[in-house]
Amino acid sequence: MFIAHLPAGYLFGKAATRLSGLKTKQLVVWTSIGGILPDADLLYFYLVDNQSTHHRYYPSHWPITWLILLVISLLLFRLRPRIALAFAGLSIGSLVHMVLDSVAAPVLWLAPFSNLKVELVQIPAIYENYIWSFVLHWTFAIEIAICSIALGTFLANHARTRQRQT
Repeated sequence: MFIAHLPAGYLFGKAATRLSGLKTKQLVVWTSIGGILPDADLLYFYLVDNQSTHHRYYPSHWPITWLILLVISLLLFRLRPRIALAFAGLSIGSLVHMVLDSVAAPVLWLAPFSNLKVELVQIPAIYENYIWSFVLHWTFAIEIAICSIALGTFLANHARTRQRQT
């Protein structure tokens, strides 16, 4: 996935906030950041690693990394609820990222214990620039749908907020 990570993190945060009855927007912020956080490893990939190891094989793309952070956040909840909420949001958003990546790219769901790569659909490299192979594949419609739903949700929420203020 290329463009749906942030919107998916936002949608998941909105849903989790509503389901949990939280009165704060913090979870939405943290899940949104978590939705794109695993791709921060692209900086290392391009600037340090010289693109020798695919960035989805780094620990930031291992689901266990985010599961461990989620467990830590649950343990911290009584002592430091704001920090725990931040860690939980980052973890959940990052796990959503892994699920989205698994649609059309290999994810090492069992790393570091196994090199099993999980992906729903393999996208053939039809075009010279690999990005076009993804953008022109049917799976990109899923990304467009996620982005459209997130935009609609955001605009509806914004309209409700403005209506309450008047």
